[in-house]
Formats: sequence, structure tokens, C-alpha cells
Amino acid sequence: MRKNHKFIQKKFVSLLSLILIMPAYADVENSYIVTFKKPEKGIPPIITIPNKADKGISTAAFGENDSLQTRQDVANIISLKGEVVSIFDNINAVHLKIDSKEASRLSRDERVLLVEQDRLLTTASTRQTDSDWGLGRIDELSPYSDNDYDYSFTGSGRTIYVLDSGLNLGITKVDNEFGGRASVLWDVNGNGGGDCNGHGSRVSSAAAGSTHGVAKGATLIMAKITNGCTSGSYLSTSVLAFNWLASNAPAGTIVNWSHEFSHDPKACSPSMFSAALENAIIAAHDAGIIVVVAAGNDGCNTANFSPANIPEAFVVGSTNNVGFFDSDRKSSFSRTGWNISTFAPGTALSLMGQNGTSITDSGTSFSAPYIAGVFAVACEASGTLCDSGDTASLYDNLRGTGTLNTVTNTDGTPLTGATSRFISQQW
Repeated sequence: MRKNHKFIQKKFVSLLSLILIMPAYADVENSYIVTFKKPEKGIPPIITIPNKADKGISTAAFGENDSLQTRQDVANIISLKGEVVSIFDNINAVHLKIDSKEASRLSRDERVLLVEQDRLLTTASTRQTDSDWGLGRIDELSPYSDNDYDYSFTGSGRTIYVLDSGLNLGITKVDNEFGGRASVLWDVNGNGGGDCNGHGSRVSSAAAGSTHGVAKGATLIMAKITNGCTSGSYLSTSVLAFNWLASNAPAGTIVNWSHEFSHDPKACSPSMFSAALENAIIAAHDAGIIVVVAAGNDGCNTANFSPANIPEAFVVGSTNNVGFFDSDRKSSFSRTGWNISTFAPGTALSLMGQNGTSITDSGTSFSAPYIAGVFAVACEASGTLCDSGDTASLYDNLRGTGTLNTVTNTDGTPLTGATSRFISQQW
């Protein structure tokens, strides 16, 4: 039995951030997210939901909601010239198909808090080639990789949702990598959730693969949120997913989100924030869900991009395999920022490709699922602690197990612009 660090429960008060909406880089035409104000006393709300204390965990199909109104009811209430695509009951918002004129009209409606144009997201990965080392590092307390991965717990009994590009469980090699522990729940394209891009397969294998993953006994559920075979997805799809998880996933569920806003990779401005995405993740977090988010691969500061800027997201940066006998050097592409909870291996990792064969890839996209896997293992080791619903304390607990001051800048100098923390799989 390996030496364990106690996963001790602590009290933590989460702070909500003030959100400023800036122009987007890649807007989606005629697609908007509208958030409503909380109604004044005596005024009926636009979206009415049951008392969750009485209702308990929802059983709505993925992407559906518990609003007492239909989409047409909401459209009638706001005299909509367009279509209500989705109701986001947990954040008092809707996804609408409308033109810019109608969006402008709604922005002047006194019942409306915010009108946000839908935007394009992209997966946070970058392709490189090199040898494998990541699993050999993630189980060490010091910056050393022996290419061996030691563990006493596997994440058995814990569930990791991966919101990504799908998974080809019809391929024997892919199915075998998860030993029957993986399933596809939903596909935004209305298909079977197959992965013709590869990103979702690589992320899933890092989190829970038998060969490539950290939590080799965890249950993995894939929800395909990307468009077709691309790496792109719509902001509104991620909002829909987190809104659903907030009502339907039990406390202690782990979610991996390895995406970032599509923008000019050579520029760190303008900043890109989304109130709807942040609010949906906050709702999931407050429902007891552990939300692990890739920091992003543009080398910018997480403070300037949703959702890596909010404390309700457990944000993960990337380290490389250079100089790992004396330090964990930040990958050149990884973002920095004081909201990064930890760094984890993210350069030249051995992962599973979409057809079940091994592939080498890099990005904070794969650092994040390593930590999602660490959460699953730690939660199994701690018994029922992760089921408490106190997600902020769980975040604080896991950060407390990390080793400080081993992560450096890419050139080996002391890390600047982020906390030098590396959380290992110690159980």
C-alpha cells in the first residue's frame, strides 16, 4: 500500500465574480443566449421551475430541463419573433434563434438582464511528437518520471463526464481500453456520438483509459458537444450541458471540459467572457459537481477568458517533459493565471486515438483529464466525502495535497503569473 495523503474536508467560501461581456472573435449568426432578471415580488417569472428540495435529482433527458413552461410558452411570454431552442432553467436563461433586430429589441426589455451572441469554441489541444512520460510523472511527489504508474485506487465507483468530440465504442480496441466502463450519452448532431475528430478519444483515455489513463476503474460518460467531425462547438451547447448536469448529475460527479474560445492565437486580446457559461458552471458547482477545465493553449492569462477565470472551475495548466529531473517546466503554450489550481503533464503524452491505437499529443486539453482522473481516485480513497456537495472544499482539499515550487517557467526560471503547484496522484 502506497503512502496516502488525507483528503481532509475544509470550509471554503466561494466568491462570485462580476462579469463584463466583451465583443466575441467568432460569433454564431442568428443565435443568442438571453438571461432574464430575477422577477420582482409579485411578478410571475418568465421561467418557472419546481422546488428542487422537493423534486430531488432530475431525470430529464440530456439537454432537457425542468421548467414548468414549454418553449412556446416562453416565446409567447416575451412576444418572440423567432425560436426558443433551449431553456436553461438553472441560470434563468434561454437559447434563441433570432436575428440581430430581435436581439436588439430584447436587450431593451426591462425583464432581460443580458443578451449574449452565441460563439464558437474550439478544443484546447496542439499536436507534437515525442516519447511517453506523463503517467510516470503524475504519481510522483517530486519532478521525476520513471515511466511507471503506481496506484492503490482506480476511481472505481466514481463517474467522469467528458464533454467533447465523441467516442468510438463500436471499435473493439476503443471499447477494450475502458473495459465496459464507458458509454456515449448524447450527441449534439443527433447521431451516435462517434469520434471522427479524435480529441474526445484522447481526452477520455487520459482520464480513465486502462492503458493511458489515471482513473482506470472510473465510469466514463461521453456527451458529444462538437459539431460533426470538427474541433469546434457552440457556446450554447456547453451552457446546455452544464445546465443539465446541475439538475441531473449527483454530487461528486466529475466533469471534464477541454475547450477554449476561438480567437486569434497570436493575440491575447480582446478578452472573452460569457456570463451564461460562467453561470451554468457555477450552477453545476453549487450542485456538488467537480468541474475540471483546461487552462487554454494560447499562452495568455486565464483572468481574461471564461470559464478559466472563475473559482468554480478547477483550472489545469500544462507542463512539459524537459528537465523533469529537477523541475516541472510550464509548456510554452500553456496559459498562466492565478486561477490555475494546478499544472499537470500536457506535452507529448501517449494517449488513445479514435481507432484505439496509441497516439502522441499535447495540450492543456489532456492535462485537465489527468486531474479529472486524480479527482476520481481521491474521491474513491476518501469514501463518501465527495458526495457532500461542498465542491469548494473538495477543490481546496485537492490543492492542499499539491507540491509547491516545482513548476517553473519554460526556461527553468521561477514561475511567474501563476501559483507553482503540481498535484500528484498519491492514492
